[in-house]
Amino acid sequence: MVKLNKSTRLALYAVVELSIDPRRTVSAGEIARKYNISDHHVSKVLQQLVRSRMIRSIRGIKGGFQIARDPKAVTLFDIMEIFESYAPENGCLLLDTEESCHLVGACRIGDVFNEIQEQAIYTLKSITVATLISPKKIS
Repeated sequence: MVKLNKSTRLALYAVVELSIDPRRTVSAGEIARKYNISDHHVSKVLQQLVRSRMIRSIRGIKGGFQIARDPKAVTLFDIMEIFESYAPENGCLLLDTEESCHLVGACRIGDVFNEIQEQAIYTLKSITVATLISPKKIS
């Protein structure tokens, strides 16, 4: 049900890749090759992550990118909010603006979807990048 835009998906993979070894410098090309995606698109996403201070750019012949924050403190929501826009919380799925819905009280569809969105955001805020890179426990 959740559909992320391509930049968000690339950003999630890039941040995870950079977090595996926070001291290692990784090039855009390495990430692009590993995940079989466009160098150009990866570079654009990485620059946006640099602007948001999620990662840092290292210049020079052995340059590339490093995670700038502790993976234990970075949540999926932190990454997603850089690239995703969220539906206005006006209680109406018909309106694309913050304009008030004329069906307030008569239609609860928007309220239900706003509640679902709140739960999704809560979940995304509870999952850190460190969780994603930790070894999977076998039960």
